[in-house]
Amino acid sequence: MIYQGIFNIISLYLEDVDLFYNAIENYFRNLITNNIKTNVSNQEELQVELIKLGRLITNEFINLGFDKEYIKNQFSDPFLYSLEENPPSYLSIYDSYTQKFSYIVNEIFMEKFVNYIIDPNITDLMLSWRSKGILPIEFIMELTNLKNLYSKYPDKEENLRKYLLIKNKITEKLNNNKSKIENFELIEKPKEKLQLTYLIYRIIGFFNLVNSFDFSTIMDYLTSNEEEWLVTIPLVTLKNPDLYYCGLYIAKELNVRIDRNKAKNFLLELYEEGIDEFEAPLMEATDGIYYFLKATHFMKLWLPEPKIKQLIETPNKFFEPNYLKRLETSQLVIILKIYNILNSSNVERNINAIIEELDTRVTPDGIKQYRDGFITSEATYYILFCNYMRNTLEKLKDYDLLESVISRIYRNLEILEFTADMNYDLISELIYSLEILKLYNCIETKEMIFKLSQYLFPPEVLETILKEKESFIKKAEFRHFKVDRITGETIR
Repeated sequence: MIYQGIFNIISLYLEDVDLFYNAIENYFRNLITNNIKTNVSNQEELQVELIKLGRLITNEFINLGFDKEYIKNQFSDPFLYSLEENPPSYLSIYDSYTQKFSYIVNEIFMEKFVNYIIDPNITDLMLSWRSKGILPIEFIMELTNLKNLYSKYPDKEENLRKYLLIKNKITEKLNNNKSKIENFELIEKPKEKLQLTYLIYRIIGFFNLVNSFDFSTIMDYLTSNEEEWLVTIPLVTLKNPDLYYCGLYIAKELNVRIDRNKAKNFLLELYEEGIDEFEAPLMEATDGIYYFLKATHFMKLWLPEPKIKQLIETPNKFFEPNYLKRLETSQLVIILKIYNILNSSNVERNINAIIEELDTRVTPDGIKQYRDGFITSEATYYILFCNYMRNTLEKLKDYDLLESVISRIYRNLEILEFTADMNYDLISELIYSLEILKLYNCIETKEMIFKLSQYLFPPEVLETILKEKESFIKKAEFRHFKVDRITGETIR
């Protein structure tokens, strides 16, 4: 997801990119014709041929010089082979390739092309692809001209280098600690480390590396110990998520079989306790309410309107400046987010009061977690998302956030150690930094692509793409993930 915006910029800038897409399409269609049964009579046959197709493409990429483990992971996504979510009306392998596989194929090559700008070792690979008819000479020349353009702007080349190495450095860090991550049973008191597992899983999932790890131990724990982890904890924050939420999130992501009725009853009891404990749950237990609402969504537990109203009813005194200034930036945005998720009415005064307070946190040096607090990735993410949610990204046009975010990623990676006592705040800040990059890449607006291009590309590139008179985003020849404007979740 941190390449999507770069792919957009490359596609807008290179005039001959369509020649590459056409060449790739022809190459893999010929491969399919010569190796796969292209027309089948029923969906059972289609399922069998889809698995063959995935294996064929995987092997071909390995033959073309790509890393074996990386390619296997790219084509291990169950979505590629599933017929359940959107049963196809077609029984053609060609159509299946176009609808599911071609976008990933294009992305794998595009990622190499972007890395070619900073890595001379890719030249030989590209020449071998050229000899196989994969790369048109016109496209190679354009790409080479772009690479040469960077010689005039060493600062842009360094920015791009640091940006592109983020994925490699994080992947390497995860792989070097694979046994520690997988061997959940080696951690004493697993209940107390469930939050840590959740945070690490978030990073693994972000880079689509879930299939590279064996999560059977945590899956068994969640199934066999529901009474142990279906509990809430004190001092819940966005960095310190509620225990039951961590369990439900991982169970959902890994399709772990749990007792759904037990989980629903727990959530209903939790609701009653929360209502009785706080005068204004939305303000005094914001993060807890937020996790609770997300968990009810996981469980498809829909609360009646009166119960929802009790959660968000708040006396006016909680929206006075003297109260709001004591709250974290992220908490303030979460309140707005909850209003949005619940489609709340008659809260305009409250929203305006929060927005006024949030504006005090945005400074030329960065975005602060409190009025007089530190600049954090958590605060930066929530301010960025808030402006996306409210369609006011223009407010941030004069702020350069990317450099500080990327520097923070490198600083945190430098000191991050995978141990049972690892720093939750550190890994949480890393997650928020990555989520910021996701926003820059997956919110496909002119403002966001402008900022990415301004930071990573020579000014000639920016000048060229700003001349686009038609749709700013060209036809989707690679996956275009979206960000839900209400929830912030990634939409496939």
